[in-house]
Amino acid sequence: MRTDGMVIGHITYTSIIDGLSKNGLLDEAMQLLDNMFKDGLNPDLITFSVLINGFCRVGKTKKVKELLFMSCNGHDSDKFTFNVLVASLCRVGKVGEAEDFMHLMSRIGLVPNSVTYDCIINGHGMLGNGLKAFSVFDEMIKLGHHPSHFTYGSLLKGLCKGGNWQEAKQFLNKLHYIPSAVDTIAYNTVISEACKSGKLWEALVLLDQMVQDNLLPDSYTYTSLLSGLCRKGKVVSALLFFDKVMAKGTVPNEVMLTCLVNGLFKAGQSKAALYIYDAMEKEGVFPDTVSLNAFIDGFSRMGKMMKAYDLLSTMRSRGLRPSLATYNILLHGFSKKKDLLTCSMLHSIMMRDGLLPDKLTCHSLILGFCETGMLEVGVKFLKKMVVEGTVVDQLTLNMLIMECCKTGELWNAFDLLNVMNKLGVFPDINTYNAIITGLNRVSAFQESHSVVHDMSERGFTPKLTQCITLINGMCRMGDLQGAFKLRDEMEALQVSPCDVAESAMVRGLALCGKVEEAMLVLNRMLRMRLVPTVATFTTLMYKFCKEANFVEALKLKGIMEHCRVKLDVVAYNVLISGLCAHGDVMAAIELYEEIKQRGEENDILGLGWKHSTFA
Repeated sequence: MRTDGMVIGHITYTSIIDGLSKNGLLDEAMQLLDNMFKDGLNPDLITFSVLINGFCRVGKTKKVKELLFMSCNGHDSDKFTFNVLVASLCRVGKVGEAEDFMHLMSRIGLVPNSVTYDCIINGHGMLGNGLKAFSVFDEMIKLGHHPSHFTYGSLLKGLCKGGNWQEAKQFLNKLHYIPSAVDTIAYNTVISEACKSGKLWEALVLLDQMVQDNLLPDSYTYTSLLSGLCRKGKVVSALLFFDKVMAKGTVPNEVMLTCLVNGLFKAGQSKAALYIYDAMEKEGVFPDTVSLNAFIDGFSRMGKMMKAYDLLSTMRSRGLRPSLATYNILLHGFSKKKDLLTCSMLHSIMMRDGLLPDKLTCHSLILGFCETGMLEVGVKFLKKMVVEGTVVDQLTLNMLIMECCKTGELWNAFDLLNVMNKLGVFPDINTYNAIITGLNRVSAFQESHSVVHDMSERGFTPKLTQCITLINGMCRMGDLQGAFKLRDEMEALQVSPCDVAESAMVRGLALCGKVEEAMLVLNRMLRMRLVPTVATFTTLMYKFCKEANFVEALKLKGIMEHCRVKLDVVAYNVLISGLCAHGDVMAAIELYEEIKQRGEENDILGLGWKHSTFA
């Protein structure tokens, strides 16, 4: 890279690569690395470490290995590069791969140092693998490395996150016998994890023990306790504890303010939150962007969008720069209020501020189109965001597809399916359920059956209710072959037991007037010793009663009793109403007396004397 005769050196290249990597622009960072080589500059170990750290953050281990071997070409392998790699992998939870690289160090003659071991132990601690953390700790001691406060804190974290509270307390007590091993950070680690797990009593006991050990709690200690109290909904206790902290002369910080405000808003105490806000300002603690975001989010959840919007102006007047989270909160709130005009304005301001939309921004804006029913515009806007490089997640796509299916705009739903495929986002169970429901609603049963087939091939199980609706619909449309095929698929996929699938087929045939075929399937069920459902018998009895074929209807009643299927009120209603409609009142009364004996005389259609579906 040259400009006006000046040659850009290692420091400039490395600084820009570092900035690109931290912002996730790794392709651009790699392009700059290529430019270094083209300019005859060999990147140093710091340059490679910056890139390794960036690729570790996004989990691209293959690329990390390539960079590691590139760094070894022309440079002596050093512990610093490997430690950066190990630390980065542990940070993203890939502790197993980090350990592989640590063993690679040993194989190439680099002895892992205490920093390497600390990273591995901390990685296991973050995942709650206390046992593995202690195993690495033992190896570290055997090799003669000295543990630090960081090591002990990671071990405590592993025990706490793994739910081993008794072991964590015992280990903390043992650390008291090691000179200078227990400090505020060690207590903070245990107190923080106790609060996150809802063990507030344990946390408060540890706080007392901490003070007895002549260790002063700091703002992190108090923030953990405040967060724990608010998370449990103990807002009054949190306020009293906050006053106690203030009385001790502890200067509260923005983090304490944010967690307390969040808790108060979630408890519906907006006035108390504003009181804390004023009290903090009097103490000379002015809310930062994160704290004000908590207020904006609180008012947004309460639906007080104008108060939330006013805080955006307050933020700007104090020289604070709104973050992407600020705009996302406001966009979501105004979308729920169906205020697309304000959403459009906020989106424009956000872009002018140089903030690129993320998947949450996209979701909030599309939510607004869904809430207002402007789905056509929503689909076009989503495509525009995709073209501009905005990440669109499955949740947003599913939300828009569901709304399109609800309103019958199936062409838009299938258009969005194509967008999903192009983005490499695969439909999930919710996508399929929405499309099947939408197709069933407009009687597009063949297309719906095709989607069910595709869904099952991808390993998803369709809903039983959807399949039954589909069978009924296919029977009604005369597609008996398709209905029988779906029944077989239901049984093969174990969507339902055989008796439920067969019963659905019987009802579907009966409802479309094919009573003879329905009876053939019913008799087949009985031969197979499958017991039809009450609804199946009732549907057939209804059809026979409508045709005044009471002999067959009553024969079905006998079969039900033989199969020990208890007649419900609906089944009796069908028979009684049919008999009454055709003048056989005495037979209807006999059934009524039978119901009385069984104690099921609720809601017998007003006995069916005045109104009848069979008349």
